[in-house]
Amino acid sequence: MARPTCRFALYRRIVCAAIALLFIFGITRVPEVHAAYWDDVYQGFEQFSRLPGDVYQLKESYRQTQEDLEKARNSLEAYQEQNAQLLEQNRKLTDTVTELKNLQIQRDQASHRNKMLIITAIILLAGYFIGIRLLRYGMRRRSGRY
Repeated sequence: MARPTCRFALYRRIVCAAIALLFIFGITRVPEVHAAYWDDVYQGFEQFSRLPGDVYQLKESYRQTQEDLEKARNSLEAYQEQNAQLLEQNRKLTDTVTELKNLQIQRDQASHRNKMLIITAIILLAGYFIGIRLLRYGMRRRSGRY
């Protein structure tokens, strides 16, 4: 039974303190405070009455943000897919360019070999004619006809 008595004493002290506070604030009441109190209450009711509209706006904003996020995800997926296609296309183009470079190198080597072959043939042909002329000249000189 000691507990309920302590509890009763605690409640009595709280009530006395509340009455004392009301008495103190009741005596030292300033008219502006009273007016501001009702203005604050009115503004509180206004804000409370605006809450459903604010909640609706927040829901709408949340929905719009979700839609924007979904669009961003879709565009990101599209960009990733396009990037993969472009990488594949780039790889194919790189292979094609490498093949073309190799073909160009082979053509240049074949062209250089053909040029050397033609130049060598011309030099051999010219050397043959010059050699024959020198041989004839030498033979004529030895035979004394010249």
